[in-house]
Amino acid sequence: MKTLPTHSPRSSMLPDDFSAWSGGLADRGAPPVIGIAGSRGKSSVVHLLDAIVGFAGARTAHWTDSGVTIGGRKQRGELLPWTRALGLLGAGELDVAIQELDWDMVHAVGLPRGAYPVLAVINLCVNNDACLLQDETLRALRALRTIREAAHPDALFVLNADDWAVAGGELEGEGNQILVAQSRDTPLMRDHLARGGAAAWVENGDIRFGTEHAADALLPLAEIPITHDGAVGFLTTNVLTAVAVARGIGISASTVANALRLYHPDPLALPGSFTTIDIGGALVIVDRPAPPWFLRAPLRAVARLTATRHVRIIGRASAIPDDELHETGRMLGRGGGLCVLHSEDDAPERTQLLRSGIAANEVPPIVIHVESEAAAIDSVLRALRPDDVVYMLADDPKTAVRRLQRAAERKAEADLDARLTAGT
Repeated sequence: MKTLPTHSPRSSMLPDDFSAWSGGLADRGAPPVIGIAGSRGKSSVVHLLDAIVGFAGARTAHWTDSGVTIGGRKQRGELLPWTRALGLLGAGELDVAIQELDWDMVHAVGLPRGAYPVLAVINLCVNNDACLLQDETLRALRALRTIREAAHPDALFVLNADDWAVAGGELEGEGNQILVAQSRDTPLMRDHLARGGAAAWVENGDIRFGTEHAADALLPLAEIPITHDGAVGFLTTNVLTAVAVARGIGISASTVANALRLYHPDPLALPGSFTTIDIGGALVIVDRPAPPWFLRAPLRAVARLTATRHVRIIGRASAIPDDELHETGRMLGRGGGLCVLHSEDDAPERTQLLRSGIAANEVPPIVIHVESEAAAIDSVLRALRPDDVVYMLADDPKTAVRRLQRAAERKAEADLDARLTAGT
């Protein structure tokens, strides 16, 4: 493997292919383990990257908050299967392992020093000052220091240049870097490209990878199903991160592009990660509750999706602090439509804060209340119309996804029966 320059790898200095990258690691005694960190989107990037590397013919294992998968097979447990995966890497029976690095896990357990040859950080606070003051963020900043110490001396860092706390904070100037951003005009990106650095960005609707003077257009965003034609910005950032890591370990541009065209995530593998389910032409999106600084991006994306009616579902939302519930309600209620609240009796004071925020909109939505999350899903399904967009902050994402998948299957069967009947 060719030696990478300090701080800003040029595309011509990156590995020629995946075997060159993995062979170089073997020469240096570094295990082919890729760490993916961030406040949101880690699991999505892990699955994206696993799909790209697998499409290239590599044998993979990955570990997310949903568990460990080895060679495409979900394992029982976590620590023992991951230890087994690392053993298979050492024996040459796997080619690469991809690990989600959760802030709390990193802070509590730590990471092996000098071990990871590739580390990607997707986001921290999406440039929100209020977020930077939270206890969770302070733990994340401490975890970033641990991640820096876990990097191999020649490690490649893939960093989000749209989040200053990531690319301009703790890891600024650290090691060899590939930056990603929605635009090459991001200040951190401009400086990085001017110094000859490699990067991934969006230009004229295309995913591009390379340097300021030599960049390839991999494929249009419109050809990547999960980005919804680029309407979902944070999913585009996830794609850019996966692209940068894949190109940084020698996966060819054509392989990356073809893998992205074919990638359709399993909803049950990523429940609550902006999981989309089509039900008779209506789009239902299942997400996890999050404070407003993270909620803004998905709500902005949802608002950009074409819809005749927008519906929101929210319940206990225990991940959202009390003092952020009013703002959360205001954001959910923006644009009118319908808001379905459930489980209000579990914490009436919190629900009142949420309701006050919803009512603060100039044109508030219609608000209805049902007893439980299951009842909320059922009530929306009964009134669901084609071209509706439903955004659900699920207390139990996996159960919600299962329920919605069954509804989608029943709807598809009913539509098929109707077409067959009409044809006869």
